Amino acid sequence: MRKNKAVLIFLIVAALFFLGAVRWAADAVFFPWTHADPPLLAQWSGRLTTGNGERFEVTLDLRRANFDDELTNLCNKCGQIDGAATMCDVKGRTKVYRISGTPSDRQGRTLHLGAKPTQDPPADGLELDTLIGTWDGADTLTLAADFFWRQGVSGTSSSSDPANRPVPLVMRRVAPGSSPLPCRQPQAPGPRAQSD
Repeated sequence: MRKNKAVLIFLIVAALFFLGAVRWAADAVFFPWTHADPPLLAQWSGRLTTGNGERFEVTLDLRRANFDDELTNLCNKCGQIDGAATMCDVKGRTKVYRISGTPSDRQGRTLHLGAKPTQDPPADGLELDTLIGTWDGADTLTLAADFFWRQGVSGTSSSSDPANRPVPLVMRRVAPGSSPLPCRQPQAPGPRAQSD
């Protein structure tokens, strides 16, 4: 009886190890960005100024989308990035977004990430829509942040409105072990700052 239990436990452990090895090998072939060193999946920080002059500090926390079943390691979003973005204005007001998207290439160098507000219902005003750009394979994301105006359940965008035009957002990796504050202390209004 004990021998049967030991064999069963051994087979379960071996199967889990095998599934983990298969998952790792599949990632190495199809999604090498998941094992990049330094990692793409990390915390990032930067600043931007929207087309209408609003200044924001932005933090981005990128993670791999969860597997549908951790026990069997099955997933249908293996190439998906999930995460969160926090934007803080000079008065310390915060907006938080759920981020999702997929790298356009196997190395994760080209990114297209969508943003969805976590507040339900979302507040009226200027909303982050997308972050599109590149990762240098090291410590910098060079993105374009796109915005739209939200009013109730509707969103509007116009190419003639400066606030709706994409603006540059350069983000730097946050050092491991440090935890970036989503907002600095409110700043006194001053001259318009340029984005990094």
